[in-house]
Amino acid sequence: MDFDLIIRGATVYDGTGALGFVADVGVKGDRIAAVGKLEDVTTARSVPAAGMALAPGFIDVHGHSDYFLLVLPSAESKILQGVTTEVGGNCGYSPAPVRGQLYEDRRAEHLELYGLDANWHEFGEYLERLEAVKPAMNFAPLVGFNTIRAAVGWYQSDPPPAEVLAEERAMVRRAMAEGAVGLSFGLIYTPACFARMDELVACAQEAADAGGFLASHIRSEGERLIEAVEESIEIARRTGAPFQVSHLKTSGVRNWGKLERIFELFEKARAEGIRVSADRYPYIASFTGLSSALPEWVMEGGKAAFLARLADAGQRQKMREELDATDAMHDRWERIMVAQVFHPELSRFEGKFVAEAAKSEGQDPLDFLCWLVIESRDRSSAIYHTMSSGNLERIYKKDWVSIGSDSAVRTHAGSLSEGYPHPRTFGTFPRVLSWVVRDKKWLDLAAAVRKMTLLPAECAGLKQRGKIEAGWYADLCLFDPGRVSDTATYEKPISYPVGIELVMVNGVVAAERGRLMDSRSGRVLRRGA
Repeated sequence: MDFDLIIRGATVYDGTGALGFVADVGVKGDRIAAVGKLEDVTTARSVPAAGMALAPGFIDVHGHSDYFLLVLPSAESKILQGVTTEVGGNCGYSPAPVRGQLYEDRRAEHLELYGLDANWHEFGEYLERLEAVKPAMNFAPLVGFNTIRAAVGWYQSDPPPAEVLAEERAMVRRAMAEGAVGLSFGLIYTPACFARMDELVACAQEAADAGGFLASHIRSEGERLIEAVEESIEIARRTGAPFQVSHLKTSGVRNWGKLERIFELFEKARAEGIRVSADRYPYIASFTGLSSALPEWVMEGGKAAFLARLADAGQRQKMREELDATDAMHDRWERIMVAQVFHPELSRFEGKFVAEAAKSEGQDPLDFLCWLVIESRDRSSAIYHTMSSGNLERIYKKDWVSIGSDSAVRTHAGSLSEGYPHPRTFGTFPRVLSWVVRDKKWLDLAAAVRKMTLLPAECAGLKQRGKIEAGWYADLCLFDPGRVSDTATYEKPISYPVGIELVMVNGVVAAERGRLMDSRSGRVLRRGA
C-alpha cells in the first residue's frame, strides 16, 4: 500500500494560520506522507471528509496530567477533544524529583486517593514509568520548581543557603538531562512563593542552558499583577530562555483595567527580542486549591505550621483584616465554589459557593473555609469566578497567546470522576472552535487552529508537531466546524464534546466519532527527541 490511511477532501488548516484549503492527506506509519490530490494510489483505508475541517492534533500547552495519566492512560477527556499532545508539569508541580518527606507524603496520598504507587524519586524514573503504561496521547514534561524546593525541604522565606541552592540547581540539571522540556514555576503556591529573583534565575538558567523553556503561574494575577509580569520578563531577560506566562488573566473586578499595561509590557519585551508569550483557557473562572484564597504568609513553614495557623482564631482574624484591606473581590465568598474535598463526609459542600456552604453550617465564611481546609488536609479545590469576558476576548486576539486547558485527564467513572472539575477539563478545545470562533467570532478558524497547534509546539520546542506537512508526525484532528461544541458546564462538568470526528496520534486512530479506541499510541516527548 502507498498509504495506511487517506483523509479525503477535508478543508485543511495546516497550523500556520494560513487559510484553509481542500486537499487529501495521506498517512504512512507515524508520519504525514503526502498532502494534495492523491489519485491513483493505494491505501489500507480511505476516510471521506468533504465539508469537514482537518487540523493538526491539538497541543495542550498547559496541562496537569502528570500523575493522572498513570491512572488513566487512555486520556479520554483530552483525546475526545482532539488533544494529541500535552505539556505537563506546569505551575511548579511535577511528579519528580522527590526526596524525603515529600516523597513519603506524595506516595501515601496518591496510593490512598487513586491506588497509584508513586514509588519513584528521579525524573527519569517517572518518565520510564509513564512510557511503560503506553499513554494514548503524547506527553512533554516540565520539571517543577515548587517540587524541587519542597524536595530539598526549603519552606522558608529566607533565601536558601549556598549548599541548598546548589542542590536545587543540580536537580534541575539532572531532570533536564533525563528529558524535561523545561522548568515551571508556581509563584503563587508554597514553597515557591517565598523564592526571590536570584534563586529563580539560578534555577531557570540551568533549564535555559540545556535548551529548555520556562513556564510560570506568576506571583499574582490580581493586586500585584503588573509587578508579577515584570518579574517574569526580567527572568526571561536574564536567562535568555523562552518564557510562557501561564493562563494569563486579570483576577478581580478592580484589576480588570490593568490589561492594557500588561499588553504594553509584553509588546515592549518582545520588541526587545525577549521571547515572552502566554496561554489561556476559554473560560472566565479559574480552578485551584481552596487555600489559595488565603494570604501568602499563612503558608510559610510547611503544612503543619500552615494548618496550625488556620486553627488559631487570632491568626484567622489577621487573615480577615488583610483580605478586607487588599482583596479585589469584596464579594469573594459568593464567587468561590467548592469543587472537590476528597473527604466523603464533606462531599455535601461540593458544588456550593463558600458563602452558601458557610451559612448552612452557621459559620462565618472565612472560618468555614479554614475549617474545610483543615478537615480535608488541604486537599480541597475550588472554582473562582473572578474574570472578565471582555478581557478574555482581548487576550485571545494577541497572536502570541496560545490555548491551554490547565487541566488533567479525567473520566466519567471511578476516582477520576469525583467532585466538580472545571468544565475546561472536558471542553477547552471544542469550546474555542465553537464559542470563540463560531459564536463570538473573536478569531477566525485558521487563527484559532494555530493557537492550538503550531504556536504551542514552537513555544515548547516540540519538533515536527503542530503542522500538517509531509514528513511531520501524523497527529491529526478531523472535526465538523458547524457542529463541534463543548457540552461541559460548571453544574455538569463531566460531559464529552460533540463534532470531533477522528483523532490520530502518531499515525494511529485514537478516537472516531466520539468513541475512544484502545490504541494507546502516544509517546513521552523528551527534550531534544
